[in-house]
Amino acid sequence: DTTRNSLTGGIYFMNQFPEQFEKLKANHKLIPKAVPEIIRYQTPLAYMRRTATKDVQFHDQQIREGDKVAMWYVSGNRDATVIENPYQFDIARDNPRHHLSFGFGIHRCMGNRLAEMQLRIVWEEILKRFHDIEVVGDPLRVQSFFVKGYEDLPVIIHAC
Repeated sequence: DTTRNSLTGGIYFMNQFPEQFEKLKANHKLIPKAVPEIIRYQTPLAYMRRTATKDVQFHDQQIREGDKVAMWYVSGNRDATVIENPYQFDIARDNPRHHLSFGFGIHRCMGNRLAEMQLRIVWEEILKRFHDIEVVGDPLRVQSFFVKGYEDLPVIIHAC
């Protein structure tokens, strides 16, 4: 679901930010930067919950052993202290893999490189085969607090 939602999100964002799509169509070498930017901007999973294994003081917050802690990937991927212009969709962004969509540390998604490779190949094929993918209606989003995705995105595909 996360890779599929990132692909659908990428098509949607390329329509919301047509200058980025034009940039990508003009320079396919941007695909390796565009893919992680799509994943960052989409953030296919909203959060991940963990259980504290020991008492911890985090800034001014006391977290006790057994407490449930949620990391909101979405807010991390929009943190202006870490990501320059985080609300901007920029397929040429410096350090595009510097995002939290795959988690962090020992809990980082084991399939992260596979997902990036799949999306890279799909975008290579899209750009070879289609002149444009036009979104022609509003997306129907998945009704979930956990998954950020799409049930339906109506498009017209214009072949090369």
